[in-house]
Amino acid sequence: MSVVRHKKTFAIGFIMLISFALCYIGMMSPNFGNGRNGLEFADDTFNSLSKGSAYFIGDAQKVADGQLGNIINLKIKAASPAEAEKWAKLYSSAGAEVNVKESALTIKGDYGKILGAVVADSDFMYHNDSQSLEQKYGYDGREATYNWYASLKKMDAAFKSNSQFLEEFDLVKVQQKALEPAYNYFGVEIKKVSENKLTLVFLLSFYLLYTVWYGFGLYYLFDGLGIVVNSKKKAA
Repeated sequence: MSVVRHKKTFAIGFIMLISFALCYIGMMSPNFGNGRNGLEFADDTFNSLSKGSAYFIGDAQKVADGQLGNIINLKIKAASPAEAEKWAKLYSSAGAEVNVKESALTIKGDYGKILGAVVADSDFMYHNDSQSLEQKYGYDGREATYNWYASLKKMDAAFKSNSQFLEEFDLVKVQQKALEPAYNYFGVEIKKVSENKLTLVFLLSFYLLYTVWYGFGLYYLFDGLGIVVNSKKKAA
């Protein structure tokens, strides 16, 4: 006795699921450029479009300019003497006077210039130019960006303990608008949504269609097999 109750809907569901599987195999093949599969291509595309919408260097520079002439004098501590020396290069290049004693740094300088140096280095890294930072500091540009982040976290704590809340507030803004996007998006190609509308519409439409495709394939297949869900009848 055949288990198929409705041959037409079973055939539709079967064809839909087979075509879904074939499409999936095609998507997982490394034929989407640089050895990427379809999922990796889509992920890279969305990351690139996201990066293209996260360029706030101009806003961060305005924050830095607002602190020009504000001389700060802080003491922060690194995890090790070697790390302290690397941190010192960052702040010295920004025009600050830096004294290093083991893992501790005393930093005195124009706060606006320090934040301006953070913004400038972030701009290089946002555009995937780590070589400029390597030439400037003598070590890896991504590590230099992280050292800015780590040292600024210590500076943030020092500002809070000194009740320098305006300085702390502007530091956080520069981190969020310049430093963090530069570090997180390093190595990602920059693409603007306005220049890739068709690609974005296609990917979003395909994702929606593919999801519905699978769902309806299962629905028709189970309907063809006579598998249905009925609500329980209320007792009289």
